Amino acid sequence: MASKRSRKVKKRQKDLQRRRRQQQPASSRRPLTQIPPEHADQLAMTTTGEIMQPIRLHYEVLDGEQLRATFSTLGCLDYDPPRKRWVWLYMEEAKGLSFKDKRVADNTVLGEFVFKGSDEVVLNLRSIKRATHAIEFFDKHISRTIARVTAVTVSNRFLRLAEASTLTSLDQYFERADVVVKDPASLVETLKDMASNIPDERERLAAVMRYMDEKAKQPVPAMERFPLDYEDFDEGGMRAVEAFLAPHTVIAMEHWQGNTDYTRHDLIQGMLRDGVIPSGETDNTMSLAEPSADASLPPLKR
Repeated sequence: MASKRSRKVKKRQKDLQRRRRQQQPASSRRPLTQIPPEHADQLAMTTTGEIMQPIRLHYEVLDGEQLRATFSTLGCLDYDPPRKRWVWLYMEEAKGLSFKDKRVADNTVLGEFVFKGSDEVVLNLRSIKRATHAIEFFDKHISRTIARVTAVTVSNRFLRLAEASTLTSLDQYFERADVVVKDPASLVETLKDMASNIPDERERLAAVMRYMDEKAKQPVPAMERFPLDYEDFDEGGMRAVEAFLAPHTVIAMEHWQGNTDYTRHDLIQGMLRDGVIPSGETDNTMSLAEPSADASLPPLKR
């Protein structure tokens, strides 16, 4: 029994060494000069079939020792000492995950956990689909008393193939990015203060809607960070999380297609025009203008 386990460990070590060699810039990514000009501007895709849209999940670490112990028990996680990261692989426990490309190769790298000090670990991923899978998957395998997701940083732009081919570190990509941190709680307080100073109910509602409308017209940052609470998707399930993240993909696609002035206001107007109401959301304007904002602001009524 011990020898069988030893052989399994050695095999996993060899697989990890092979993947490390493949991930070296010289061997795993084609130099920019080797990408044919007609392909350099193509949309970058992941090996699991989704559009590449970098996204990072932030976890609060409540017990670092237990978290590392849990990581070591999962067959789909391997520690990569040179990069000081835990690599999430498409193998063992993760083999049940479904992706657009049904021919996902064994040992495909789905993401990477990187510790940021003693009280935070981030999970860097290359697509929103991988992120929604990760939230649900690791919530089942990691106790919330050990670590819990608290925020998400998501890109509002896609990458060209030429740009993606030079991306040697997804962690550095996030660390170097100009991330705009959103504070929905502060927005709620602003709206409450605004409402408290306007006696007439209709005027209150009109003022709030004008304010949210103006916010929705502001240019969309390339990278945004939002709070993400487990309670948000405990109630609505993963469909609520998908609805929360979906506007970022719509905006990124519009920008990719050359409509660089496209804002959340344009998105809202398009949805209203088409009669589309996102599942899991109670108020189109507020949720899209500032995701996670509390749409129930007493004494406003709808």
